[in-house]
Amino acid sequence: MLKMIFIIFTICTLCIACASTSDNLRRETARFIGGNLSPDQVNVSNIDRGITSVKWDAETPKGKYTCSADDMVRRVNCVTK
Repeated sequence: MLKMIFIIFTICTLCIACASTSDNLRRETARFIGGNLSPDQVNVSNIDRGITSVKWDAETPKGKYTCSADDMVRRVNCVTK
């Protein structure tokens, strides 16, 4: 039973880590900010992955932002620094 719990925990952890890759964060930041901003124009840093959320800083030609989302990078919210 303990082995099964460990396997499930490991799989969930890997899924969460895959969802909040830098590429996904750049894409979702560009989508949230809008205005013909492409993901290539977004630089992300200070990525803080939690159990149920992820937070990061983004720098774009439109300014600097602090962003957050749930663990699957949905419900993105970015505010100007």
